[in-house]
Amino acid sequence: MEAGLRPGRANFELFLLPDRVPYTRTVEIPYLPGKPVVGPNPLARFLPPLEESTVAQAIEHFEMGGQLVLDPFGASPRLALEAAQQGCSVLVAVNNPITRHVLRHTLDPFTLDELQSALSRLAALAKDGGRLEPFLLDLYQTVCSRCGQRVSAEYFVWDREENVPVLKFYACPHCNHTIEEPTNSEDRRRSLEYGAKGLQHATALEQLAPRGSPDRVHAEAAVSVYPGRAVYAIMTLLNKLQQPELGERIEAARALLLVSLDQTNALWGYPEGRIRPLQLSASPRYVESNAWKAMEQAVGQWSGIESGVELVEWAGEASLRPGVVTLFEGPVRELAKGLSGGRVERILTVIPRPNQAYWTLSALWAAWLWGREAAGPVRAALRRRRYDWAWHADALRTTLRAMRPALSDGVRVVGLMPDAEPGFLAAALAGFDGAGFRLTGRALRPGEGQAILTWEWEGGTGELASLVQLAQMMKQAAQEALTLRGEPSSYELAHQAAWSELASRRLLARAQGSESRTPLGTLAEEFDQVLADRAVFEHLGKGAEPETGRYWLTEPTEVSLPLADRVEGLVLGILREQERIPAVELDRRLCEVLPGLLTPDRRLVMAVLRSYAFPESGGAFWNLRSEDRGEARQADRTEILGLLAGLGNRLGFEVGGTDPIRWADRADEPQFSFWVDETARLSTAMRRQLEQSEPGRSSMIELVVIPGGRAALVAEKSRRDPLLQAWQESAPRVIKFRHVRRLAEDTTLDRQNLLDRLVLDPPGHEDPQLPLL
Repeated sequence: MEAGLRPGRANFELFLLPDRVPYTRTVEIPYLPGKPVVGPNPLARFLPPLEESTVAQAIEHFEMGGQLVLDPFGASPRLALEAAQQGCSVLVAVNNPITRHVLRHTLDPFTLDELQSALSRLAALAKDGGRLEPFLLDLYQTVCSRCGQRVSAEYFVWDREENVPVLKFYACPHCNHTIEEPTNSEDRRRSLEYGAKGLQHATALEQLAPRGSPDRVHAEAAVSVYPGRAVYAIMTLLNKLQQPELGERIEAARALLLVSLDQTNALWGYPEGRIRPLQLSASPRYVESNAWKAMEQAVGQWSGIESGVELVEWAGEASLRPGVVTLFEGPVRELAKGLSGGRVERILTVIPRPNQAYWTLSALWAAWLWGREAAGPVRAALRRRRYDWAWHADALRTTLRAMRPALSDGVRVVGLMPDAEPGFLAAALAGFDGAGFRLTGRALRPGEGQAILTWEWEGGTGELASLVQLAQMMKQAAQEALTLRGEPSSYELAHQAAWSELASRRLLARAQGSESRTPLGTLAEEFDQVLADRAVFEHLGKGAEPETGRYWLTEPTEVSLPLADRVEGLVLGILREQERIPAVELDRRLCEVLPGLLTPDRRLVMAVLRSYAFPESGGAFWNLRSEDRGEARQADRTEILGLLAGLGNRLGFEVGGTDPIRWADRADEPQFSFWVDETARLSTAMRRQLEQSEPGRSSMIELVVIPGGRAALVAEKSRRDPLLQAWQESAPRVIKFRHVRRLAEDTTLDRQNLLDRLVLDPPGHEDPQLPLL
């Protein structure tokens, strides 16, 4: 068995960092992976995609259990829930009335009975001589193309330019015909009956901004993202919310309607959709969902089990208790005035990213659900059409400075960023720096846009450096990150390495802009110029834009083992140690050993797992395959080496060595070298061959022999590494164990057809047959 692949944690150091002093001053902290949230949740496309248990891990890792924890932005209801469940006294400021509503009913969820009762009462309300439910379903009526019966469509797909629905989807209850198909003339005619100038549309505007209001034009822009039929259905439902028949179920009814408000606007693109829309604009093709069916589906989104966490309204510091969430309805700057000096020592928050779509819709929804005054806290969002990163950095800085009197001198901040794209990350770093905080820790999961950052209060205005000095620091930080990862990496990775280095040195707050550019914009341009220096960095892959492709060092020296190969070795070591392990536990162990900018992406981890293990319990647990146990692979390796030696002798080569095994001709010039490996560590093999290749020996062919089960992992590593992909495509590089076995049995094999036969079963091929003749 090869060194580094024996079971046990003692082997992990073989895959860690080289013995060197890194340039960066930032502490590399472990990323805290959670479990992706399963199933739909209310407003999930607008709320931060925070994974389950990430907050609980943060509480434990940063030793916050039982302490007062302030969430100044209140962007994630899940954060407050998990922090309180860990025994923290959670104080959260939530200015957005829609986010507050979700928070309240995350901590105190509706029961299934309450939601079904609310839906039933709404359905039974009178409307035009009948019941409300069939009235609303009839708005989306179409005809089944199989049986000719009338049916209520699940949704219509609109073409924005043609301004008509072009597709429809329905499940016919009469003949069980389920299909998405083109609309007909009657479908299009019915959809246009609900124009944008009717009474319902005027009512929708009036509830947010009456005639004469300076916000009227902005309200019209907000309402315009709803098709006319959706506005008609929504206003009909809103009018019924005041009916006494709803009684104590009115809050549950509002919750159901809120989901319908989210589902029926034109921000749902077709076919893929905008998973997280940021701008309030209709997609070129969008889905118009059935308003009543959306409410039916909302029952499953809101219902839940008791959280065990109490929610109380802010009534001064006496309301703060361990295991309880205290809610302040308003901005944190107002909350800070009611806290005693230095009261807050720990801040745990999901750093909010600007979202013009959600903030504008929040104002609209709040006015519709609770009245015009309820939209007051977020009404300003109506007037701003775009939010740039400089604006966001300034907003964060202003908010954090306003909190300062309530913060202790030793306050520590843990910021979770579940959607940390480069511009957002830069704005967050600049905002905290400008407010007097020094960055102390970082972790980034590239490819998934997830980051964790930590800060400590320092005060002052930061350090001053010239643009030339800042560029030099960014270059060195990006070089160091690539050297430590040991493989080509994304723009996102290099960007965080550079910007976090400046933040750790307090160099962002006083960065200078130009007449036409903000400081953030100037630094962003300078960083792109740094990466464009081809004497230092190679830009690999397609696309001229800096954000595309991968970056590598033009002259790599003393680089670490490739990260992908380290991950493979670690996963194999863990599996051979335990044989059966929960996927989440394995991911956490990897993130502990490979912290900070070394955090492996989940796609790579899963590719390695699938190569060596098989899942059970729906993928919650993974078991080492019997053929990948150490003893089995050692036996395979011994067998393959023996077969190669016998095959070489049979073909008339002089055979020597064992790692690699070499075939030479009678003149003792090597013709073939075979490296037998149980892993897919081809990047390591590529470097080894390049370093050990001898001038003047162009006739030597070097091949890596691996198990066929590594083929998918080889493909994933090649996708991540353009250099590895190019190396594999330049010549025959890899053959499989099974192919060696077949060649050894092939009686027609000779030196003349050897090269052709060697390449018959490259990685990715399933099970080719050798030619019979």
